[in-house]
Amino acid sequence: MMRKSILLSLVVCCLLAFQTPGFGEDAPDPEQLVAEHVKAIGAPELLAKIKAVTFVGDAEVNFIQGMHGHMQGVAMVVSEGANIAVMLKFGDVNYPGEYFAFDGKDVTVGHIKPGLKSPIADFLFRYNKMMKQGIVGGVFSNAWPLLDVQNHPKARMKAGKDKVDKVELYSLEYQPEDWYGNMKIRMYFEPETFRHVRTEYKVRTDNDMTTGFNPDNPSGGLMSADEENPANDMLIGRVKGESYYTLVEKFEDFKKVGALTLPHRYVLHYTIDGTAQSGFIADWTLSARQIGFNAQNIDPKVFQAEK
Repeated sequence: MMRKSILLSLVVCCLLAFQTPGFGEDAPDPEQLVAEHVKAIGAPELLAKIKAVTFVGDAEVNFIQGMHGHMQGVAMVVSEGANIAVMLKFGDVNYPGEYFAFDGKDVTVGHIKPGLKSPIADFLFRYNKMMKQGIVGGVFSNAWPLLDVQNHPKARMKAGKDKVDKVELYSLEYQPEDWYGNMKIRMYFEPETFRHVRTEYKVRTDNDMTTGFNPDNPSGGLMSADEENPANDMLIGRVKGESYYTLVEKFEDFKKVGALTLPHRYVLHYTIDGTAQSGFIADWTLSARQIGFNAQNIDPKVFQAEK
């Protein structure tokens, strides 16, 4: 019996030693995870031919904490090369919408009032490398780095498994070169399909007097308090002491668009939490009516929120 037990152990060890590396019960290999994700979108030769992506549809916003209300409007996402623009219009005098854009050089965002950015716009403006690196927008970004990891050799990737809302997903910690020391990025993928379904950006800061602080320009960008309307301090994002900022992108409702499989619902969930105030929570949902590729004569001004 002892000899049989030893022999069985040797057989198991040999099988494990010669097992093809990849996806098992443990964490997957990050390079293979990325490769499977790309194949889940479509054939690499087709993806290589796409130079521009357009997403047109409906938008809604739901303010949960810090502000309250629900609005419906229209949405558009345009991406060409490294450039991207995300536009949401609600037509409300107090909250007209959002506009985030990168023109290949600068990130600009729209203002809800003169000199006043919304909390999510200010976050994207402050941490503008998220858009410059092509990460924001996921597969709707023509510069989505996972489509061509060979051109990002110094990016750090670590794969694993996590449960999100009681659903087990593959996770990928992704850190580009020259990144923010206090921001963590984690992407999530369905184990069965390898579709990218979620990206989380998390930041923790100390003594953050205002979200108007730009980490790339520490001497500028500060905003004064609105003494007549203290609620505007939440729009400005003034947080003294320890602060936590979390932006979550969700990609849902996957459907075929020609030979590609793409999400048709794009959700932005943004929260601010800290020791000095109650916080901020809101959701923006973009639902596609039409997704197209390689549109001609896209006006470069589209990629400038402040023209």
